[in-house]
Amino acid sequence: MRKTTLLTGLVLSLGLGSAVQAQEIPTLVTPAVQVKDTTKVLVDSVEFIPVETDELIQDRLSCLEQEIPLEFNKQVRGLIDYFTIRNRKYTRRVLERKPLYFPMFEQYLAKHNMPDELKYLAVVESALLPKAVSSAKAVGLWQFMDFTGRDFKLVQNHYLDERMDPEKSTEAACKFLKQLYRMFGSWEMALAAYNCGPGNVRKAIARSGGKKTFWGIYPYLPKETRAYVPSFTALVYALNHAEDHNLHPAKLQTPIAVDTLLISQPLDLKLLAKQLNLPEDQIVNLNPALKLKHIPENVENFPLRIPADVRPFLAENRMAILDSSRYVAPYRAPARTKLPTLQEAPAAILAKAEPAAGDSSVKTFYTVRRNDNLSKIAKEQNVTVEQLKAWNKISGSMLTANQKLVVLKPAAKETLDAKQKETPATETTLLASAEELPAATKHAGPDANSVPKENAAIAMVSKKTAASKKAEVEKPQTVHHVQAGDTLWNISKRYNNVSVEKLRKVNKLKGDDLKPGMKLIVG
Repeated sequence: MRKTTLLTGLVLSLGLGSAVQAQEIPTLVTPAVQVKDTTKVLVDSVEFIPVETDELIQDRLSCLEQEIPLEFNKQVRGLIDYFTIRNRKYTRRVLERKPLYFPMFEQYLAKHNMPDELKYLAVVESALLPKAVSSAKAVGLWQFMDFTGRDFKLVQNHYLDERMDPEKSTEAACKFLKQLYRMFGSWEMALAAYNCGPGNVRKAIARSGGKKTFWGIYPYLPKETRAYVPSFTALVYALNHAEDHNLHPAKLQTPIAVDTLLISQPLDLKLLAKQLNLPEDQIVNLNPALKLKHIPENVENFPLRIPADVRPFLAENRMAILDSSRYVAPYRAPARTKLPTLQEAPAAILAKAEPAAGDSSVKTFYTVRRNDNLSKIAKEQNVTVEQLKAWNKISGSMLTANQKLVVLKPAAKETLDAKQKETPATETTLLASAEELPAATKHAGPDANSVPKENAAIAMVSKKTAASKKAEVEKPQTVHHVQAGDTLWNISKRYNNVSVEKLRKVNKLKGDDLKPGMKLIVG
């Protein structure tokens, strides 16, 4: 996972790989004065800034060291001075956010039996900002690249990016770090691999002649990774000894109790906050994984986080509140259709024969399978890619497994017959009028040999269209491709709580054993 984190990028851009000298401190700081023979205090116009000796910092680090080594050297000292002297504003902001995320990190690390001090890695990665995006497009508290996020089942689609979900991304980070630790047998090496990828760490090991410690392979690592582990050590020190350096947060951010509301309708989050008498962006901020400030159509059972104290009021007035908060997409005027010229008439007639939304169509749903793309689905469903994008309001081409797509299909025969009784069909509904056709396409008489090629194509399209309207639309089946870790129970929960017994019966299963690659009919 080669990436440049927000912090290491900043450190490299400021040239902080070596110790910060006294003359590098900003000009607003006056010369140091000696205090107690161990601590220098730099005084600016606002505050005292203590500058501790190497011996004292090294002693404090040795007391903080637990399972992960906290080595002290000039690189680490330079970064400690950066966080405690040169960029005190950054450290104060991290201290403000610390109560919001550290308790949750500690719970997940304990659950996975991992070192508690790994929680400081999220500070190195994102400064505890859940929506942080690096120059390399790594996202979230733990700065996952898109492909690594998908490897750990973090959903990414047009409206949702679970790399920005604090709890789900923390669970994924724990699994990834544990995997890297098993590879290299060292937490320092695992941290390096988290930043630049296991492949680059293996290359550094080979170039170093087989050394397997971070400081042994340090000269052979990518430049940004060399600052990564020292930044981790410096932040462990700075956040534990902030008060010793006269660093205090201006305002602590503390977590609030939340509840989950399952949503299966388009919902405007700002309108919902207004209906619940909450600050406008509170629900948006409680759900950072949502890329939009609303839940779009065709989303089922989305777990929306809301403040727990508004749940009773919402329960009493649920229907009225959700109806008043319904998201309505802004109206967009349809593009003006250019009338075909005489030369373009046959092509226009062929276009009319394509399935389209209208009175003679019914809405069906297609569940996206792994490795599906718009072209493949369009071909399978006998529609165009443009139609799929329009029906589902898709601007790009990205799809995710289990995403539901609206597909409009020709109505069944009974529906068409009823409509035909109300409005008799004429040939002009399928073919252009005689005035729209080139003169060469007009003919009389039954002689097939005299029919021009254009008319032959039109007749063929007309017959195919008529035949397709007579055919009944088969109800599409939803198929799930079994992946590692899947069970009948969690598959049943994923597809509208279809019963496990029904899954066994439909798929003719004798037991509960599943193998990756199996195809299960789930709807």
